[in-house]
Amino acid sequence: MIYLTSEFNKNEQKFIEDVISSGVEVQVLTMKANPIDKDYVHFLPNILTNKINNDKSNISPLFALKVEVPEYWSINMGYDKATIWDRGIQRGVINYLNFDERTVSSVEWWDVKENVISKDYYGEDGLRFKQEIFDSEKVVSIQYYNQKGDLIMIEDKENNLFSLFIENMSFLYNEEQLWHTCVNLINDTDILVTGEQHLAQFFKNEKIKACYTEKLPLEDEDVNRWLSLVDELYIYHYSVYVELPENEKVHHISPLYPDKNVKQHKALIITHTQDVEKIEELTSALPMIEFHIGAITAMGSRLTDLGEKENIYLYPGISQSQYLELLKTCSIYLDINHNIEILNSVEESLENAMLILGFEETCHREKFVYPEHIYDSGEVNEMIEYLKELTESVESYNVAKYKQLEWIQYSDIEKYRKVFQREEA
Repeated sequence: MIYLTSEFNKNEQKFIEDVISSGVEVQVLTMKANPIDKDYVHFLPNILTNKINNDKSNISPLFALKVEVPEYWSINMGYDKATIWDRGIQRGVINYLNFDERTVSSVEWWDVKENVISKDYYGEDGLRFKQEIFDSEKVVSIQYYNQKGDLIMIEDKENNLFSLFIENMSFLYNEEQLWHTCVNLINDTDILVTGEQHLAQFFKNEKIKACYTEKLPLEDEDVNRWLSLVDELYIYHYSVYVELPENEKVHHISPLYPDKNVKQHKALIITHTQDVEKIEELTSALPMIEFHIGAITAMGSRLTDLGEKENIYLYPGISQSQYLELLKTCSIYLDINHNIEILNSVEESLENAMLILGFEETCHREKFVYPEHIYDSGEVNEMIEYLKELTESVESYNVAKYKQLEWIQYSDIEKYRKVFQREEA
C-alpha cells in the first residue's frame, strides 16, 4: 500500500501502524519533511534523488550551542529556548526539540528590527532538512536539503511550483506533476490510499482509495465530494462513521483494538460533577473491582467520602498523563456520570479496548454500547450481578467484549488485508 499525505500526522500514524500490524507493506509519501522519524515515511524529494532509505545509524540531535552563528555573535541558553545575540541586539531564537537536553528543533533568524527573515528546521539526526524564507511575516519559499546538506528542492509558495536539483540538472514541477512522478518511481500496482481530497483529485483516474482518519464529523457535501473522487471511502473512527447515512461505498475500517491482559478488573469513570448514578451501590457490592474515578475539577464530598474504601481511587483535577494511563490499564468503562461527557471518554475507552456499560439515564453515546449493556437505573442489581459474572469468568468478559465489537462493526487483521493488500501479494 502507498499512502499519500501532505504532512504526516499522529492520527495518520496510528492508522498506518494498524495497517502494518496486519502484515501489509506500507510506504508513506509525504509532501513535507516530517519530524515523525519512521522508516516507512518518505519525503518526495528523497524519492526523486533515490534516497528513500536514509542512513539512521548515527542519529544525534543538534545541541543548541552547536548552532553556527556569525563571528562575534553569541548564544544565550534558557530553559524553554535559547536566544541569538549580536552584541546587544537579539538576532534569533533557537527552539528546543528536548528541553532537558537543549537540542534543536528549529532556529529563527531575525533582522535588526526583530522581524523573522528565515527559519531553519532540524531533525532528530541533528541535520537541517528545510529552511523557510520570509517576506513581511509571510513564507514565500521553502528550501529542502538532503543529509549531506545539499539543496534538493525549492518550493515557490506564491506560484505553487517546485524546482528539483538532481545531479547538476534542474526540473520544474507543479504539485500534481510532482506527486505523479514520485508515485510512478516506486509504484508497481500497489494500492493507493489518501486522506486528503486534493491528493485524491490528482489520482482520481487511478482507482485510489480514501481513508478518513480525523475525528471531525463529515458533512453530506464532504462525503459526496469524496465519492466523486474515489471508488471507496473508509472511515477510521466509529464516532464519524456512525453519524453518516448508509452508503454502499462508505465503510468503517476501525482501529485494531488492543488486547488487554486483565488480571484484576479496573473500572473507569470520568465526570465533572459528583452526580454519579448508583456509585455507592456499585462500589459496595463489587469490592473485587477497582473503581478509578477521575474529574476535571475538584470533587464534592459525595465522591471524596468514597475515597475511604479500599477499592476506590480518586483523581480530582485529573492530569492528561493520569488519564492516558488509566485508559491503558482499565478494562471497564462505566458511563454513569450525569450531565455532559468528559474528555471524549466513551470513544477513548472504546478505542482502548474497554468494555462499556451504562445506565439509560446517563449513557452519552448509546450507539457505542451494546444494547444489553445499558440498564435502567432501577436495574442496578442486574448490572452488579453481570459485573460479578464478568470478573469471575474470563470467557464471559471476552464474550461481552466480542458483542460490543460486533455492535460497532470492528475490523480485524483479515479485513485490513482484504482492503489494503494488493491481490497478488
